[in-house]
Amino acid sequence: MTNYSADGSNVVDRWYKDGYLYCAFVDGTIMEYGRNKIPERYIEVMRNELAQTVYDLQGGKYDFDDFEPEEA
Repeated sequence: MTNYSADGSNVVDRWYKDGYLYCAFVDGTIMEYGRNKIPERYIEVMRNELAQTVYDLQGGKYDFDDFEPEEA
């Protein structure tokens, strides 16, 4: 099971947008954190699509809500 800590070793990328911290994990999960790094919502993508999804989210091509995130 992956440790979904924003400071954990399984984080492959992290960025801030609109006051939220987003972390991408090695298993293809992208977690949205609110205040004090409390997990709020997440999405799961195929591991082979993770880098492109992160790039698209960071570049504004897609919004996190476009992926219909689930509550953490």
